[in-house]
Amino acid sequence: MTASSIVVHSVADSQAGARDIVVTDDGAVWCAFAVAGVVVRIAPDGQQQRIALGAEPAEPHSLTAATRDSVWVTDRASDRILRLDSSGVVFSAAVTPGAAPAGIVGQHDGSAWFVEERADAVGYVDILGRVSEFDTGVPDGAPSSIASNGSSVWFALPGAGAIAHARGGDSVPSLVEFDDPLAAPTTVSMGDDGFLWFADPARHVVGRIGSGGAVTEFVLPEPEWRPVRIASDETDGCWFTIDGEEAIGRLDGEGRSAMIATPGGVPTSIALSRDGELWVAMESGELLQIPDPESLAADIQ
Repeated sequence: MTASSIVVHSVADSQAGARDIVVTDDGAVWCAFAVAGVVVRIAPDGQQQRIALGAEPAEPHSLTAATRDSVWVTDRASDRILRLDSSGVVFSAAVTPGAAPAGIVGQHDGSAWFVEERADAVGYVDILGRVSEFDTGVPDGAPSSIASNGSSVWFALPGAGAIAHARGGDSVPSLVEFDDPLAAPTTVSMGDDGFLWFADPARHVVGRIGSGGAVTEFVLPEPEWRPVRIASDETDGCWFTIDGEEAIGRLDGEGRSAMIATPGGVPTSIALSRDGELWVAMESGELLQIPDPESLAADIQ
């Protein structure tokens, strides 16, 4: 690893609570800091901008691209969905009080689907900020993360030990259930090949679900590794963070694993840009930019 292989961006301190990260198609990088209550935007020229969410308290939780130069963000503390661009908050929309909106995923038309962890619900926000909410039909499922292929949505239900699939989002979801009672998938990410990747930290598993519903699970090579956040890539694989580890891991579709050591601490979230750069949000408040991640990944035997 050379010094130029990983670029470190100092953005915040370790108390800010880096929670999620996304890269929009204009090349800007956005990071949600849950404790500080702000979203930081790094422009393609490196200029940094702190965007306050305009409410007290605010707890930005998850981000997704809305358009090529704007994002959606869920605010758990104030039960809102907000649209942000380089000018700041474009608008905000309220959801059911106490719902705790969590994961969110953008659609091609600029709308988004999101989950409400405490309400056991899925929500939809259109490009004008109008919100619709739908019961998941799974009590105490605690939906945490959501992904979409454009025509349907998938969301993790760690409280129910399952992953739900709904065609059109507002239809009655079907469940992918696991034989292991310890199953508690927490994050999901849709690949370009139509496979859904998921992380199940309780079982030390990263898995994927095919379009026909077939499940393939890969137990991580180190017994103490607990995968937390996951991001699919364009080569039919995925990257993931590891609870408490100063590294990020990668799996391909055959289950071959590799890792990159992360300088300066433990990653909290990861995102891939359209051109394949890997961005990593760190507990330290720094962001790591890895232009060619596969060239750094060391195979694990």
